[in-house]
Amino acid sequence: MSDFDSSAAVFKSRANKLASLLSTGGERARLWRPEELAAIFRHQMSAPMVVDLGAFDARTALRLRMLSEAQGLVLKSFGDLFHHPAPVLELLELVKNFAKANVDQPESGLPGEIAAALYYTSIAAALVRLDTRITQLPDAALQSGLRQTLEQAWLDDPTRELLTQALARVSGARAGGGA
Repeated sequence: MSDFDSSAAVFKSRANKLASLLSTGGERARLWRPEELAAIFRHQMSAPMVVDLGAFDARTALRLRMLSEAQGLVLKSFGDLFHHPAPVLELLELVKNFAKANVDQPESGLPGEIAAALYYTSIAAALVRLDTRITQLPDAALQSGLRQTLEQAWLDDPTRELLTQALARVSGARAGGGA
């Protein structure tokens, strides 16, 4: 087998794209003013997940509805999911995939900065709430993405705290020998 791992190269490439989206000096970051991004983020956190994630195939949309209402949980919005003490892992993975697919898609209607924040927040929720890693990003790339997301002035306090806790876990795991 060749020493070149194409899947690792793709993951590293995507991490760089996500990180560049959050860069405060980038041209793309200037498309939206911070107060506009704050309003979009607030809206996205309170918006029904079924609206955004329901754009997947019909089977996935049905599964989403079942998962979001399973076991008496009422996980209607992204904020409900991220800040629930025991979110449904499969929903976090769906959100991560949705966000990743929308990071570089101007026609999606979701600013790349918001998609990147949803991406890292879904990863953070899995790490902090479920002690589960749902990304193959190396620790250094994950730490960089979490830090850059935390730098966004438009984040709400609960999300900022979740990302801070995830960063501490990843940093602690790395200091302790890696995860």
